[in-house]
Amino acid sequence: MIPVAMENKPKNRDNLLFLIVVLFWFAQFIYMPFLSPYLTFIGIPASLVGVIAGSYGFTQMILRIPLSIGGSIRGNHKAIMGWGLAAVILSCAIPLFSDSWVVFLLTRALAGVASSTWVSYSAYLLEGAGASANQQMGKLLAANTGGIFIAQLTGTIIYDHVGIKALFIIAVCAASAGLLLLASRFPARHYGADGGIRPVFTRQSFLSVLRNRNLWACSILMSLAHWVGFSSNLTFTGVYAQKALGAGALHLGLISLIYQAASVVMSMVFGRIGKEGLPEKGIVSGAFAGLALCCGVTVTCSLAGLISLQFAMGICMAAVSVIMFAKAGSDLADDQQLLSMGIFQSIYSIGMTAGPAVSGVLFESSGESYAFVFCTIAAVSLAGAIVAAAGLRKKG
Repeated sequence: MIPVAMENKPKNRDNLLFLIVVLFWFAQFIYMPFLSPYLTFIGIPASLVGVIAGSYGFTQMILRIPLSIGGSIRGNHKAIMGWGLAAVILSCAIPLFSDSWVVFLLTRALAGVASSTWVSYSAYLLEGAGASANQQMGKLLAANTGGIFIAQLTGTIIYDHVGIKALFIIAVCAASAGLLLLASRFPARHYGADGGIRPVFTRQSFLSVLRNRNLWACSILMSLAHWVGFSSNLTFTGVYAQKALGAGALHLGLISLIYQAASVVMSMVFGRIGKEGLPEKGIVSGAFAGLALCCGVTVTCSLAGLISLQFAMGICMAAVSVIMFAKAGSDLADDQQLLSMGIFQSIYSIGMTAGPAVSGVLFESSGESYAFVFCTIAAVSLAGAIVAAAGLRKKG
């Protein structure tokens, strides 16, 4: 049974959380549309650009399970969120002093440390959510993608005038504002003060979560989705647009903006899936098939067509993300949600890590063939459609 106090968490507290989420992701993504093209511009090879991009997922892969265990033991979401915002500030401050590839590797690794704390944001909303899990995750992911959209809109408008270093300074300011709000306005603990159940870490509970088939299916699918998204839109789509199609800063910004705009809107739409009883399994399979088609035709598009294609990719990614986040721990107890989110997010970080790194190696080994890279990404997405059709349980 869900404790009444947990079930009726103050709405203004959730709204404050959403605002902090917007600032958190704004700071991490204001420079992202321009980072990979900038790295290639200053002479860093594509394989190393892929490793730098993949380091963001690597640190998440190794940290999210320990963070979820720590959160279960301490029961303090605020502390985890605070450390995450501090890591964002540090990750955006260090590139101000050097253009070394080592500095950028550290920058993205620290950004991954920050994003590892996403387990607390998502677990906070899922605890006690019950049947409204899809709606809560839809709102949270809308705040997530909304922050990214605002960041990339801002970057697109000012990048040509100020350069990437100024974007890092703005990011530091945004993350600092989020940390100040968290420290001054957000309650110290979610558990106890609400009368809610504090998830206590035990070996038996941990093994029970690990044995959950539904959690593994959702984790693998989300890992494949992130492989596709981080290899394409967040890394090599921008590089291809700049090198092969002559894209400028405005075009690079639009590639990310269109993608995020679709994600913001569709996160709210797909957040209603659970309530309306729509076929989750079919939607996820179809979304992966759509991503495969988009990646497969990328190198046949004009610059305008490539930008427009990102809208379809954003819709497909939003469908997979909202459903997988809500479904991953849907048949687990409230006191296991933090653990399940840690495992889920740690596993899907494999896709963030391996996708860009493997794509970078394939790009160089194929004689810098963009067609080969994007067809490989499309094949990964088709694998996701097959896994969803075969391994994802129907709602119920």
